[in-house]
Amino acid sequence: MILLDQVISDSEITAFKQYFQDNFDKKYINWLDGNRPIDQRLRIDPNHELYKVIDRIVGTDFENPITYWAAYQRQSRPHNIHIDDYESSNKDLFRYTYILAMDSVPEFKAIIWKETCWDNSELHEFTSRWGKIGRLRKKISNISETQDLEHTIDINHMSYMADHLTLDGIYTYRTGTACLFNATQLHCTSNWLKYNKFPHRELLQIHVLSPTPIDC
Repeated sequence: MILLDQVISDSEITAFKQYFQDNFDKKYINWLDGNRPIDQRLRIDPNHELYKVIDRIVGTDFENPITYWAAYQRQSRPHNIHIDDYESSNKDLFRYTYILAMDSVPEFKAIIWKETCWDNSELHEFTSRWGKIGRLRKKISNISETQDLEHTIDINHMSYMADHLTLDGIYTYRTGTACLFNATQLHCTSNWLKYNKFPHRELLQIHVLSPTPIDC
């Protein structure tokens, strides 16, 4: 992963927040935890004036993207460890994800590891193997003790897969910045709910499909 500075201005962030409010009835639930929404998303209309900001961001890092997709996201609960299964049927192409902070909040973080899974099926196999034998291997970090990862614990074994993964980086939310990483990398959000200060958190997410890899 790479951390990017001066990606988006304060006025652009304000405009995206207003876009979300103006089109609130068009948002959709992306993930559910039982019957509770984990996050809701609103796709940025490619015909809207704001999409020029998306074009600029992607064009800074990618010369010839095949396609890309952007959405404003409001999270009500933290995401567990996952990968972004965007366009995973395209086996010969490369997939990337941007996360852009809409607020400067040090309790809001994205944690990215170097381990990868191509799609959700492979991720299911990965986590199943870890549940059987991986957790018995020696830990390579104590990240579960230094980061807010309580929501990722394996309750069957009371252990953390995160302690057995290779950390790539941690993105702390600060306006104007972004992180960019391979969409196949395992990642999660921090457990910001534990602080009882924030009813939700918001971000702008962009998925990119590229014919060539980039260095991130």
